[in-house]
Amino acid sequence: MVETAAQRRRRRTRAEVTRRAVELFAAQGYAATSTEQVAAAADLSRSTLFRLFADKDDLLFGLEDDLLATAAVAVAEAPPGLAPWAALRAAAVRIAEQVGPLRDLLVTREQVVATVPALGARAAAKHRRWEEALATGLTAHRGVPAAEALLLAKLAVACFEVAQADWLTGAAEDLPALLTAALDRLPGLLEG
Repeated sequence: MVETAAQRRRRRTRAEVTRRAVELFAAQGYAATSTEQVAAAADLSRSTLFRLFADKDDLLFGLEDDLLATAAVAVAEAPPGLAPWAALRAAAVRIAEQVGPLRDLLVTREQVVATVPALGARAAAKHRRWEEALATGLTAHRGVPAAEALLLAKLAVACFEVAQADWLTGAAEDLPALLTAALDRLPGLLEG
């Protein structure tokens, strides 16, 4: 899937607005920061801000949501002939490589999320959307039955959550390496 120039501009703009929003939320508090302040900090009108983001919460979670579109594609583009878990592993590591450059932003975002309980629910919902996207990729592109695909996707997302938590709290390894280690450990843990 080739990204158009307009899609690249939109993605870059969303990333910059998210950075500015997270900085404001961290400095002023989530509840105390208005969408008008975020729009002004990003040099956008409020209407443009809401064309880019569905709501205030989306300012925190939108970047990772942008990667959702790549999840099913990443499963489809894993080398043919791989077993479903191996294809899912390849896709998850590919996504982790895209998340890697966002570390500082994600650390700050997690600090903001920790101060607002409702944002924790939004974070949990984000993980469920990742599971669905990966499961859809397995079913649509690998022929894995839906129930099995969802189970595998849930296991992969759980590994991602554990690896990302370690990574955000200062683990020396990069996210793809931590994720690879978690994904590789899981089969042995299930059998042992």
